[in-house]
Amino acid sequence: MIKIDNNFLGAGIACLAGVGIAAINYAVARFILKKYPDQYAVGQLIRQVLQIGYLLLLYFAGAYLPWDRVWLLVGGALGLTLLMPLFTYRLLKLNGSGKEDGSDG
Repeated sequence: MIKIDNNFLGAGIACLAGVGIAAINYAVARFILKKYPDQYAVGQLIRQVLQIGYLLLLYFAGAYLPWDRVWLLVGGALGLTLLMPLFTYRLLKLNGSGKEDGSDG
């Protein structure tokens, strides 16, 4: 087995995989908002299970990988949250929530 002492590589790989999971979560949320907007809360549960499952996978697989678990978890969490502002903006734009209703005065 190849021993890799550089934990930044493991964190980078975990970060890239986290970005992929975040993109999948965005696609799920976008699909639900377009097709079934009244079921958006259920979509949030699906997205949460994906995120927690990914972090648990990193934690338990970290014992078998050549990198430190902490670096893997930091990279994974960073990957999951790095594009969150962009995805949130795009979902709000899709939903049309950027305009406030002036009738609640």
